[in-house]
Amino acid sequence: MDTDLLRKLNPFFAQYKPLVYKKGQIILRPENKLEHIYFIEKGFVKFYYLSEDGKELTFLIYKPGYLFPLLFAFLGDEQTRYYFEAYTPVVLRRAPRETFTELISTNNYLMFLLAQEVVKRWQELLNRMELLKLGTASQNVAYIINLCAEQFGQKNGNSIVIDLPMAHKDIASMVGLTRETVSIEMKKLETQNLIEYNRANIRIKNINLFRQKTKITDNYDFT
Repeated sequence: MDTDLLRKLNPFFAQYKPLVYKKGQIILRPENKLEHIYFIEKGFVKFYYLSEDGKELTFLIYKPGYLFPLLFAFLGDEQTRYYFEAYTPVVLRRAPRETFTELISTNNYLMFLLAQEVVKRWQELLNRMELLKLGTASQNVAYIINLCAEQFGQKNGNSIVIDLPMAHKDIASMVGLTRETVSIEMKKLETQNLIEYNRANIRIKNINLFRQKTKITDNYDFT
């Protein structure tokens, strides 16, 4: 999130007591009324949809400094069809939706910065929806790894470590594939010596080589 935006939001959310959630704990579910805006102080939050047959599709993972459910606050929705879950242990600050709306309605610059954040997140979703329809399983898995490297990665030269626990089932939920297919594609990337994988993190050995071999470009397009 934009550092200028964080400087403006931190004092506002600091007035509210911290809320602690364990990994896997549901923060918001479809039957809940959207009465608050949450600020992530520590940890990661998963935003996903659960179908009637129990199939999970993960849209986004939010990191510290992000707000949710921001889009629904802008739209004025009272409820959502989606889930927000603690992907890791998290610490949140929660402000009443009306109070947050009053804050941004009196500050045009803050409103502009928040709108930019909403557009960025939904552009990522559009890119992923395009890839899900047109890309191969290999491209889908490579795309998600590249996206997570951009959002959560720690760079060391050409190497990037994605310091986020990502099981194969988690990646499968992000790209709409089966866990077995993701396991096969991850093994291919390891065999090509492009990544090192464990459940605690993923290390891309050389990001430029990774993008070249998987045909994923800097702006997440595919060829």
